[in-house]
Amino acid sequence: MPAALIARISLAALLALAPAAWPQADRGTEGSASPRPDSPPPPAVSPAPQSPWLWRAATGGQIRSRPAIGPDGSVYALSEDSYLYAWTSGGSLRWKHDLGWIPWDCLAVSDDGTVYAGLKNGDFLAVNPRGGRLWTVRLDGLPAGDPAIAADGTVLVGTTAGSLFALSHLGRREWSLTLPGAVIGQPAVDGDGTIYLCAADRRVYSLAPWGEFSWSLPVPGTPGPPVIAADGSVLVGTDAGQVLDVTPAGDVRWKASVGAAVSGLAVSAGGVIAGSADGRVTGYAPDGRELWRAPGRPPLSSPMIAGLQVLVAAQDGSVQRFDAASGMAMAPRPGAAGSPVMAPDGSILVGGRDWVIYAMGAVLAQDPGRAGGSTGAAVSPWPQAGHDALHSGRSPVRPPAGAGSRLEENPDYLYLQGLLGTGGRDGVQLVLSELAGRLSSGTLGKSRWYAARLLEYIVGFGLVTQVRQNQKLVNDFPDLRAQAAALLGRVGSASSRIALLRAAAAERDPVALAAEVRAVGAISSDGDGASLRAVVRAFTARASLGPDDRLADAMVDAVGHIAAYEGGISERSAVDALISVTTGPYDPSTQSAAMAILQGDLKAYILDHEE
Repeated sequence: MPAALIARISLAALLALAPAAWPQADRGTEGSASPRPDSPPPPAVSPAPQSPWLWRAATGGQIRSRPAIGPDGSVYALSEDSYLYAWTSGGSLRWKHDLGWIPWDCLAVSDDGTVYAGLKNGDFLAVNPRGGRLWTVRLDGLPAGDPAIAADGTVLVGTTAGSLFALSHLGRREWSLTLPGAVIGQPAVDGDGTIYLCAADRRVYSLAPWGEFSWSLPVPGTPGPPVIAADGSVLVGTDAGQVLDVTPAGDVRWKASVGAAVSGLAVSAGGVIAGSADGRVTGYAPDGRELWRAPGRPPLSSPMIAGLQVLVAAQDGSVQRFDAASGMAMAPRPGAAGSPVMAPDGSILVGGRDWVIYAMGAVLAQDPGRAGGSTGAAVSPWPQAGHDALHSGRSPVRPPAGAGSRLEENPDYLYLQGLLGTGGRDGVQLVLSELAGRLSSGTLGKSRWYAARLLEYIVGFGLVTQVRQNQKLVNDFPDLRAQAAALLGRVGSASSRIALLRAAAAERDPVALAAEVRAVGAISSDGDGASLRAVVRAFTARASLGPDDRLADAMVDAVGHIAAYEGGISERSAVDALISVTTGPYDPSTQSAAMAILQGDLKAYILDHEE
């Protein structure tokens, strides 16, 4: 390899973005509002400062949907000029991605930084953190709202045709179902993976993580998107003006009337905040007692909670703050603003119909009871629409009765568990054969969710999970681990890489290790760089014992898939490993693949290596 090329590749591997910190806010003015005289007032807080814009950035079209903030602080927004924009937290443009069509109000970011967006032609797509298109799927209607992203990386998107699609982070359809009416807004997912969604047939639905119906509940009026409370109950507001608190078992615990269509809900540690179409904002205790009610301007967004304060964006673009001590404070008004999103530090991002995205400083009074002056937004059970700045639609709250108990009642899962038996060799082989057969015949379907959990368990046999009899290890089956890893690479979720990385770190068998490394690459998602570091460590450790073509090919394959998913190679050690393959005593086809990756021809590499 020419020395100039090696130098260019090594330099490229060192390039990385370092997001800037969010600036502090300045002070400003306030307005007025009051709670109902016959109800206890909301908690008093100190006056909120008003801040000038931290930054503004123009796009080529209106920004109707809420911006989203990635895990690294990057700001994303969909513009009707048909581009997805990405800025640093300080407002510098990182990139813009040509969507090819006008976007719909559908945007979310996963924990690994992948951006998901929906378009007005029914396309739903994924873009990596560097602005590269990963995949596009066609839905059967328009996206019903932002997608929800489960803890394992599964993307849940509802449609106006009444379907709910569960897609893997690689764009693979895991399962789908159809409801009698259009899905309304974003689904909500709790800490056990239970999925809640609302539909135009005036029902709230509860689903197991693998898409099996648990219950449905009729409600008065068309319900809005569900939110999850601190005890795991699900709350919905309806266009008939009611707020309902529903237990995880599907029973209505309480309901209250706000007097007008509910525009949105949020949940604090002390209760529920409801916005209504007439501009009022109402606070309820966890048991449904009304605590306070304040008049406001006709709302545009759901309420947002930070610490002891409530924010609602009005149709005129102002952001209203409610508390008892200082009434209603007005933030700077962008031009014909859209719905805002609140950053973890209390800063507000809002896209304008004037084609501009605005970032304003924390318009919230800091809670002196919290270390570092944190607004406390992150500790509220459901502080804003979509739960968080990622729009994940996911709460960490685990209800008393969750998905685990439903899984134990699932006949198919019990069947697979019966095949597994006590975990002996014959039982493991039976499960692997059954799952491989379903995968080959295309009948894996909704069992994919718990099939992946079983495979994650089997991959650790003899390594993470050890069974000994008379001090002898009796569940060490490296050939079965290799089979399980290969299957897991094909059916596993983004979180499945954790089990694979643990197995690879403890693996002693070279064949099983190569299978585990290859499977890590098939999973692809690597937002924290742990996958790249692990596959390189496995390769370099074995390389010290002599060349291993099988492992070298697996490492190159893994690095290629991860680089294609992430939009490049962020680890210098991975570049060095690829260079060592191109210059070492390895199979020429493996050397050619390594060279293609080093030269940045990732698309050609993936096309040549698809199954």
